[in-house]
Order: sequence, then C-alpha cells, then structure tokens
Amino acid sequence: MSTSIAELLPAISDLSPADKFQLVQLVLAQLAQQDIIQNGQPSQPFNPCSFFGVTHQPKQVIDDYLTNAREGWL
Repeated sequence: MSTSIAELLPAISDLSPADKFQLVQLVLAQLAQQDIIQNGQPSQPFNPCSFFGVTHQPKQVIDDYLTNAREGWL
C-alpha cells in the first residue's frame, strides 16, 4: 500500500521537532540503503576537503557536485 505525501503531511506536522528529525534520519538511511542495493556500493560521501582549504575548487565545480547529488530527489 502506497501513501502519498499529501496524506502524510498532517501527521508529520503534528510531530515534535525531535520526532521530525528522527523521521528525516530514517528516510535518509533508507535512501542510502536503496542506493547501496541498486548500485552495489554507496555513493561517494561529501568530502569538504575537496571544496575548501588547500584544494579549493571553483564555484562551478561545487555547483556541479550539488546538482549531481540532488538528481532524483523529487
């Protein structure tokens, strides 16, 4: 049985901030697990050293990374 976002929103809005945070953690963990199952390996974790400090990257590289990381979110 599938539930739509519209059906879930009233229940989510009634949750405490701590419960909302826990819900986000659970959803992210589930998405990560699905990524491992579908791709056979976890996607690369965000490494801030690639974008800041000694190995500073141009803004376009950061924008490209974020765009690629967001694909399929919605």
